Amino acid sequence: MRKELDIHFDEESAAWFGKSAPIDRSEMEKRVWRFRDLTPSPRAFLDCTLPGHVRTLYSALGHGSDEEQLEGTAVEQAENYHIDFVKAAPQNGAALHSHGSEETFVALTGKWEIFWGDDGKSGSTVLAPFDGIVVPGGVLRGFRNIADEEATLMAILGARNAGHCIWAESLQPAFAKQAAE
Repeated sequence: MRKELDIHFDEESAAWFGKSAPIDRSEMEKRVWRFRDLTPSPRAFLDCTLPGHVRTLYSALGHGSDEEQLEGTAVEQAENYHIDFVKAAPQNGAALHSHGSEETFVALTGKWEIFWGDDGKSGSTVLAPFDGIVVPGGVLRGFRNIADEEATLMAILGARNAGHCIWAESLQPAFAKQAAE
């Protein structure tokens, strides 16, 4: 790839130099999202209708897990990661789940508790605006808004294909009941 882009290493400055890959304005514009134009997905995940897990997902970039029920994604060109914005009322958020890849959470407004482990009690941390955490793939994680008002969290899922969302075994009875109704 470096030869195609005419990239070279300069010994004197000990740095790489080169030219940009070509891209026109219309292609770049396809890669822009405006939060105000994102389509809300209030039932993006299986747990969104369970008490304490009601939230709205705004998919900005890429494709997330196979189970996401999105109303739309603004920019689908991302190849190796996915960005969502999550809005939730106080004491709501995602149930314990995992992905095969790491997931980064960044609090944009409010305060968010991120918790992990089989029962969500292995550990937790609180994120204030612009604080973040990276949760490794395979670790069950959940989050909840612990502020007194609706808050927004950014979630970045790092994977070309995030695969299936794996839910904590403790949620199986609630999902079965929901399916039966």
